[in-house]
Amino acid sequence: MRKIMLAALVLVALTAWAWLQPREDVNARDSYLVLAVSWTPSWCAAHGAARGDQRCDAGSGAGWLVHGLWPQHSVGGWPEFCDTDHPAPARPALQGMVDIMGSAGLARHQWAKHGSCTGLDAEGYFAQTRTAFNGLTFPQTIRARAQPQNLAPDTLLAEFRRANPQFGPENVTLTCRSGMAQELRLCLTHDLTPQPCDARLQARGCAANLVTLPALP
Repeated sequence: MRKIMLAALVLVALTAWAWLQPREDVNARDSYLVLAVSWTPSWCAAHGAARGDQRCDAGSGAGWLVHGLWPQHSVGGWPEFCDTDHPAPARPALQGMVDIMGSAGLARHQWAKHGSCTGLDAEGYFAQTRTAFNGLTFPQTIRARAQPQNLAPDTLLAEFRRANPQFGPENVTLTCRSGMAQELRLCLTHDLTPQPCDARLQARGCAANLVTLPALP
């Protein structure tokens, strides 16, 4: 009996201790945002063309498109597929993102995986994504080429920052895969102003000496 009473007291004490611990604010699960912008011809060369995706069709002209807007932790990592009271986006909202994302299916996936963790409804999340993307300038040197071009990652980043001087070296990284430039990842506050990327995100930047920008379809 004494052991049972002692165990019960311990359980009560542990429960009380747990309730006294600070709770994570669902509105503070992330520290900043990452806007990922993909060079579509690289994705087509790696995956999309084999799938018959229309973004890879000749004449589509699909270049830099939004992959997603992602909540990010300052220590690295990110929340995903969060519980939310907001409903899934309706078809018109998804279709409304095709011009900057290339696919209603991608828009749906990005809302489910990342948008659900922002505290915004789908309309607010997509509006924030569009505002962030529309604030960027992509210079001719890194877009709209009929032939592939090879350049150093630092050169590509420098060209982007020259056209977007609000971004410093600490605010944007480039990813690459199979020798091709893949994505620009831009680190932003919730007000969509540039902010330093966390160390883990920066460490995933392209380490190649030279990358290819495949030509537009």
